[in-house]
Amino acid sequence: MSTTLVMLPPASAAVQRWAARLRETFPGLTVVVCEDADAAHAALHDADAAYGTLPPGWHAPRLRWLQAPMAAPPVGYFSPELVAHPVTVTNMRGIYNDHIATHVMAFVLSFARGLPRHGRNQRDHRYRPERVPVVHLAEARVLLVGAGGVGRQVARYLEPFGPDVVAVDAREREPSPGLRRIRPAEALDEELPLADFVIVSVPHTPETEGLFDRGRFARMKPTAHFVNIGRGMTVRLDDLVAALRAGELAGAGLDVLEQEPLPADHPLWDLPNVVITPHVAIDGPYLDDRRYEVIAENCRRFLAGEPLFQVVDKARWF
Repeated sequence: MSTTLVMLPPASAAVQRWAARLRETFPGLTVVVCEDADAAHAALHDADAAYGTLPPGWHAPRLRWLQAPMAAPPVGYFSPELVAHPVTVTNMRGIYNDHIATHVMAFVLSFARGLPRHGRNQRDHRYRPERVPVVHLAEARVLLVGAGGVGRQVARYLEPFGPDVVAVDAREREPSPGLRRIRPAEALDEELPLADFVIVSVPHTPETEGLFDRGRFARMKPTAHFVNIGRGMTVRLDDLVAALRAGELAGAGLDVLEQEPLPADHPLWDLPNVVITPHVAIDGPYLDDRRYEVIAENCRRFLAGEPLFQVVDKARWF
């Protein structure tokens, strides 16, 4: 009997290409591309597997595998119905590691050399060879909040600069190149006062929502810089603004925000020690190819009855 994979809407050009390749590669796989929610509801009734986001009111009695379209799906993806369903969920973690880590390095090196201040002078047409505070990375301590693929890639990129890199993580314990040691997530408050850079890459989960609030910022060095490239909901923006205004932090680099898009009148825009990018850290080449490779590998495993790749703990969202 044929196995059915449903490609949920939107049916982008990439999804159409992937479907054609999957049909050619796996003759025993029926791939159904759904143009809209009505088509998805109909197709899910007989689906063994699906790619994408389940539509509201979905019913899929045969569904055994769901491939999420991203590494950390937005709030609501892991609905109570999905968590209760026996389906196995996999995600796309790992395909963005190099791009996101490069973005982190841009933030770190910018702050380490005082580029935000020089950038303001350039904007204002002021040639000021002033001394600005710099961070000597060879003597710095970097705290990674999250030691998954992104955090470990950041550690590898940082290694030639010589900082002491440690991490806190809810699951990971084994060190890796550039990452000296990993402590339990509960050690965060103990590690924060020691760090010159705090780099957050954890996903948004029930446990990490609002992880960084005014109390956590107050534990950091006033000379420390904060970088968030994980999920915006892990950081309370009002508390971050208050901490920056109070001089409790030296600066912040933010690619993700609690409120996106950030309103034009938000005070973060005007803080001189903040660098904001509009949720673009994943940008880079080969992402569609990498997404397809994850889908194809999991199709192979699913059809062969092997354990799937990048399985998610549905109750914890990652």
